[in-house]
Amino acid sequence: MDPYQPSNSARFASRKRELPSGYASIGDVLAGTVPLGRLVNIMGLVKDYQVPIRTNGSDYKCTITIYDKSIEYDVAGLPISIFRPKDAMPEPTAGDVLVINSAKVQSYRESISLITNRSTLIHIYTGSDIPRPPLSAEGALRPLGSARKPSQEEHEYVSWLYHHINKESVPDVATFQKQVDQSGHKKDKYCKLEDVVDRKFCDVIVNVVKAPFDDMEKTTLWVSDYTENDSFHKFSWDGANQLGGRDGDSYGYLDTDIHAATKWACPFGRRSMQITCFEPHASYVNSEVHIDQWVHIRNLRIKTGRNGLNLEGVLHGGGDFSRRQVYILGLDAKEECDPRLKEAIRRKKEYEKLKKKQMKSLTANDTGENTGTKRKVDNSEEEKPNSKARRKEKREVARGKVEEQDRQTEERLGLNKLIKCESQEQPLTPLPFIIEPVSWKTTVEGKKVTLTLPFACAKYRTNVRVVDFRPRKLENFATWRKSTESDVLSDYSSDSDSGSEDEDPGFAIRYTGKKMWEWRFALQLEDADPKSKEKSRLWAVVDNVEAQQLTGMDACDLRADPDALNGLREQLFKLWGNLEEAKLQEQQRQITNLRRVAAKQPPPSSPVHTDIEHLQRGTSGAGSENQNGTELSNKPFACCIRQYGVRVREPNSLRADAGEGHRWERIFGLFGTKICL
Repeated sequence: MDPYQPSNSARFASRKRELPSGYASIGDVLAGTVPLGRLVNIMGLVKDYQVPIRTNGSDYKCTITIYDKSIEYDVAGLPISIFRPKDAMPEPTAGDVLVINSAKVQSYRESISLITNRSTLIHIYTGSDIPRPPLSAEGALRPLGSARKPSQEEHEYVSWLYHHINKESVPDVATFQKQVDQSGHKKDKYCKLEDVVDRKFCDVIVNVVKAPFDDMEKTTLWVSDYTENDSFHKFSWDGANQLGGRDGDSYGYLDTDIHAATKWACPFGRRSMQITCFEPHASYVNSEVHIDQWVHIRNLRIKTGRNGLNLEGVLHGGGDFSRRQVYILGLDAKEECDPRLKEAIRRKKEYEKLKKKQMKSLTANDTGENTGTKRKVDNSEEEKPNSKARRKEKREVARGKVEEQDRQTEERLGLNKLIKCESQEQPLTPLPFIIEPVSWKTTVEGKKVTLTLPFACAKYRTNVRVVDFRPRKLENFATWRKSTESDVLSDYSSDSDSGSEDEDPGFAIRYTGKKMWEWRFALQLEDADPKSKEKSRLWAVVDNVEAQQLTGMDACDLRADPDALNGLREQLFKLWGNLEEAKLQEQQRQITNLRRVAAKQPPPSSPVHTDIEHLQRGTSGAGSENQNGTELSNKPFACCIRQYGVRVREPNSLRADAGEGHRWERIFGLFGTKICL
């Protein structure tokens, strides 16, 4: 018996050895036992390493494949995609032990893998330095500058794992280094459709714009990435195209007259390319690929079609072409989305805007709405340079005076230093001026008249304090809506009408699809100037993007995540002090009064006003007390406010100033303001 091989009892004991608390086995992750999106702790031996490559952003990406006891005799391993600056990338060697904390489980190209995030910690134990158990592997741990060090239990398990796992799948040093070197010289064959040329093999990320058509031994489909190529078929607005009515029917078996009557509903112009898929790709495309999906097609052959004019794509079968080449791309999370897919989705959105605008123009021409429209004559005289210079000089002098006044005002108010806002060079605007209706002088039938505008598009910087908020409960500050493909774009914000079906209370219970959480709340702001006799107030909405900047947090289900709710409460405490606590006391007091009245009990000897306005008036000075004896602690702060208008329904025709059945409503919104840590 080999003295260096463990005995049968030792092997049995090794199989019974439990993972450290909080860790999952790689076998469970690959089997789908661990849900997608879950953060997990994993440890295993390195069997493959792909050197870092530059992404479209500032980070690099490397991929490390590891395995553990649960899959020690399997060929596959668990890939880990790591996104970091190049100088912060790990550099393992064959057989090293990796300990990964807080990596997210994802499905990429229909395979399970892990992806790192900002909270992910990576620890590397040099394999050749790991002692045999029961000695600890702490001495083999490489310093990575991580704040959190593995525990003694983890050190001991690393030592046990390294010396009790089958290492046949770990390549030798020379083979491993050769594979690493080859990974750094992989040629990127990705290109946009606008760049494809004849006799080229390339990788493309495209949108399926027409459902796959099963043509016996092959399948055809139309795709687009919303770029234009002069060698593609040209489709016009009325559905006419160069295919002669044989869309998806390359041999003309279908009735040409009937088929030609079908309107082309896909991208117009030269934005679409036909792809022909042979087996085994044809069966996969027929069963799995559907219209409007985004797919990554690898090693696609580009060639000139039978007409000798237009380019098309081909996926061959047999030999090396029998491997999977079509991958359906998921749109579940922003950080997992390919940056090239994000750019394609942006192009799609721009195309849809252009299409909508042009179709509207064509419809107007067809109905004669544009008949008699006069061309706008631009005959306005240019302003004289000396006039501009004089006005600019006056503005600079006035701005200097305003800035000095603003500085004195800020010192007098004692503003909250934890709240910062942008546009510091802009002068302060008092809140009474902001809420004052905007007048516009004009001439009607030769008479000068003054009109009150429903709203003005303007931005201001002002000093205010928070005196109220909506909704009443912080748990309702975040709401959900249906997920769309545009959610992978970091700058995407949903439309106001795409919410969570608030008009149907039962919809939230019935809906089982993916939910996207967004901030949606409003703050009542009061003029912070103590010299004002009557405090001016306005309600300012805080949309999802501005709330992210304000709180430094992403929206989530606050009812299901108490940690996030507590974090939000702590952040907003910096903004409005103990306002939430005071409002809660006021609500409880009102409930007590209602119960007292219902029970026909006499009022207390010291009556307390029930109007919330008394509570809010108590906030007019920091450290003042309201009628309940609660000392309010919110300080004034500088913020940015924008004014704009939205169209709302209006049944009264006399008030419908935004078209038939609609009127303009003035809205104020908070922007460019941040709560500092």
